[in-house]
Amino acid sequence: MNETTMTTTTSETGVQAHPAEARELVERGIAAARGGQRRVAAGLLARALRLDPRDERAWLWLSDVVDDPAQRMFCLQAVLQINPANPYARRGLAYLQRQGTDTSRPVADLSPPTVSPESTTNPPPPPSSTVVTQSSHDWWFHWRWQRRETSRVRLVLWLIPIVLLTVALLLHQSVSRAREEALAALAAAQTQTFSVETTSATALPTPTPLPVLEAEPLAVVESLTVSYLSAVDDIRAALRTATDTYRQETSQPGGASVNHVAATQRLRATVAGALATLGELRPPGVLVPAHEDYRRGLELELAGLDAILEFYSTYDVSHANRAALRFQEARAFVERAQLSFQTQRQLLGEQSLLSAYTIR
Repeated sequence: MNETTMTTTTSETGVQAHPAEARELVERGIAAARGGQRRVAAGLLARALRLDPRDERAWLWLSDVVDDPAQRMFCLQAVLQINPANPYARRGLAYLQRQGTDTSRPVADLSPPTVSPESTTNPPPPPSSTVVTQSSHDWWFHWRWQRRETSRVRLVLWLIPIVLLTVALLLHQSVSRAREEALAALAAAQTQTFSVETTSATALPTPTPLPVLEAEPLAVVESLTVSYLSAVDDIRAALRTATDTYRQETSQPGGASVNHVAATQRLRATVAGALATLGELRPPGVLVPAHEDYRRGLELELAGLDAILEFYSTYDVSHANRAALRFQEARAFVERAQLSFQTQRQLLGEQSLLSAYTIR
């Protein structure tokens, strides 16, 4: 009797000291039981019953999560000690007795509650039926959640190739646009290629004939000048043919870059050969400045062609712009050289006319 009184007092003191904690443990245990976490629920409910051994709901739910039928009978008997009219506990005990469970086994560290006549709380809803309903609800919720997640994964898997395709198309468009702009700049540069061959003859003022002092030196100078101009004309003719061929090969719309590169390389080889041939010529003194201008123009043409070849290997617009600049600089040198060549030809023609009527 003293032991029972001491247990009741201790229990009452524990309940009075921790009522909120006991209720929180019971709610957490019921939630764990509904979620299918039986061991977690058993631990939480056992801790709650150590604080309040007279909690009818805790005993009833604990009977549903323990595995041993004898311990389940012990929990149901504890419920009936608190509330003898509890129908769920009565039906549970009757079922266990029909199954042959005759003796009860207490749950570890739990003692049965004391009998309290005034304990007439309303019976809680049956845990077994609630668990079944909750399990069905959880199964349906889990199935819908899994289906929703599967739809999201499927959507992501469909979106990944679409996004990659969109990025690839944008990159292709940007590269194509940059290539078109570079080709436009290159076309503008190519229109200036070899202006030496396309520059029309400029009308020159009639030069004043120089007085003829000595026939022999003048004849030598004329011979050297005629020989030099003839060699330059051969160089220009070869360059003109190579330039026309290059423009025909690169002016076709939609031509392959490989063909353009090959045409540029052939034209560069022709220009390099012309520059080497020009370097072997020995101009007369009066044509030395024109000779240097023409040589400088061909060197700038070579630099422009090299820039075009670099453009075809990188499609960098800066190379096309550099090629256009080199061709523009070459035009100035070539035009100045052509002007000197044409002036000298006119002088030779007039001197030839004078020599025919000169008294000798």
